[in-house]
Amino acid sequence: MKMTRCPEKHLYDADEYKTCPYCSGELKAGSEQGKAPKKGKVVKVRAVRARRSSDIEEKKPAEAKAAPKAEEKKPVEAKAAPKVKEKKPVEAKAAPKVEEKKPAEAKAASKVEEKKPFDKKDKKPVRTDDGAELAIEIMEAIPESEKAKFKDDVKADIFSSKKKIDTTPAPVKLDKPVDKKDEGKKERADRKTAEKAQDGKSEKVRLEEEIVIKEAKAEEKKPEALKAVKAEEKKPEAPKAVKAEEKKPEAPKAEKAEEKKPEAPKLDEPDNYEKYGDLVNDENIEIDDVNNMAIDKNGTLVKYVGTTESIVIPEKVKVIGKYAFRGNETVKKVVISDSVRIIDKFAFCHCFNLEEVIFSKNLEAIGENAFLKCLRLKEINLPESLKRVGKGAFGRCNSLENVVLPAYLQRISDLMFFSCKKLRRIVISGSVEAIGNAAFSECYSLKKVIISNSVAVIGESAFSWCRSLEKITIPSTVKSISNWAFYGCQNLTDLRISMNTKDIKEDAFCGCEMLYNISIAEFEDENIPLDSIKKGHKQTIRILKQINRKKAERYAREHGFSTLFI
Repeated sequence: MKMTRCPEKHLYDADEYKTCPYCSGELKAGSEQGKAPKKGKVVKVRAVRARRSSDIEEKKPAEAKAAPKAEEKKPVEAKAAPKVKEKKPVEAKAAPKVEEKKPAEAKAASKVEEKKPFDKKDKKPVRTDDGAELAIEIMEAIPESEKAKFKDDVKADIFSSKKKIDTTPAPVKLDKPVDKKDEGKKERADRKTAEKAQDGKSEKVRLEEEIVIKEAKAEEKKPEALKAVKAEEKKPEAPKAVKAEEKKPEAPKAEKAEEKKPEAPKLDEPDNYEKYGDLVNDENIEIDDVNNMAIDKNGTLVKYVGTTESIVIPEKVKVIGKYAFRGNETVKKVVISDSVRIIDKFAFCHCFNLEEVIFSKNLEAIGENAFLKCLRLKEINLPESLKRVGKGAFGRCNSLENVVLPAYLQRISDLMFFSCKKLRRIVISGSVEAIGNAAFSECYSLKKVIISNSVAVIGESAFSWCRSLEKITIPSTVKSISNWAFYGCQNLTDLRISMNTKDIKEDAFCGCEMLYNISIAEFEDENIPLDSIKKGHKQTIRILKQINRKKAERYAREHGFSTLFI
């Protein structure tokens, strides 16, 4: 049922009648208007204000077309309904304009009524009330059983402060008939939910239930197993065994025996390994725990691990091996037995606190850097048996003051006393043939140097940067003075040299700015020939030229030499 209103405000069923039955004369407005609707159908009625008849006529064909579509597409109407409600406030605002222009609307309505065919038969005046009386009459015709359900809704629409409501008729919602198919679907759904509930049980619970059932069946079928179990429960052997174990006194005895074991001395093994490393496992090496030394079968002291300040090398040692005392910061004095013949390279290097060394009388060789950077070593008395000293053997011994070289030493090696900053005096013995490169370089405190008649070569930078050196005598046996041999000797003033020293490199005396007194050894003889004197003067000019060109020119003028010699 779809209740609609005609322009005359007659309420009728649009499904039964295409046009208003009251206006066409099919029904009488007075007698048939109050009929109650059919049972099972619900009608919602709203109070509607009068609108322009022209608007209503224009909407009629649209409503007639929309009616069948509305019946076919019910879900679409349900979606469209909220949109109508959303537009209510806009219509409410437009309502007062309609009220203000009531006379114009009445004229328009009368013009439209003249054109309608059904108006010619029964011309009735257009109702100008709000339809409240008609709605009340319809409500009285509805039975009381149906009134209770919709009383509140209808009253709210009719009597709620006379709000302006949209005149478009709302579609009547009918209760959907319950189909048997739907009932069958519900039953199936209930069955599925029940099955899911049963499946909801965890697999663990099912497995446990199955295990319990299987065990119950097994116990029923096998009574012998139960008898065996009962027999085992009745056996009193187990507690006896426990008591026997409790009474056994063997365990505490074993613990006491373990406590009494002399394992403490065995702890030396890891200590020795930490001290000597892999030398402990070497069959050729003997560990001397008394002297804290590792000595091989050939008599070589491989390693010293003690912390005493004074050390005596035992007589069984013949060679002090390389790195044997390297980096030992506690030793201050070392007494080397006469059995030692060789001190290998780096043997005592970086022993910063070593102050005194008593060498073996049979010592023959000292290796490279053997006493390198022994910063507190003050004095060295090398034995007469020493023949060879390696490079840098006493280099950077900053506290070394006095050195006595042995009689049979053949060569002063390169860097032998390099940067011994406190070395004051050096005597080079008669067996030395050569002074190596930088042998006494940077010995800032060196004041006196005595070179024997055996020396033939003075190496490069041999005495460079000896700032305190004032006098030096170069014997006639020296044939070659290399580059920068006396470079930077700023305080060197007197030089005594022989005419036989012919090979003097151009930079040999470079930087000796204070040198002004150069004496030729052969000039001391009164019977010297003039040719030799000329050679001596030329050699002097050659040395002065290295120091200062002006000094060389002055010396040439004073002795009657041309500058061509310069």
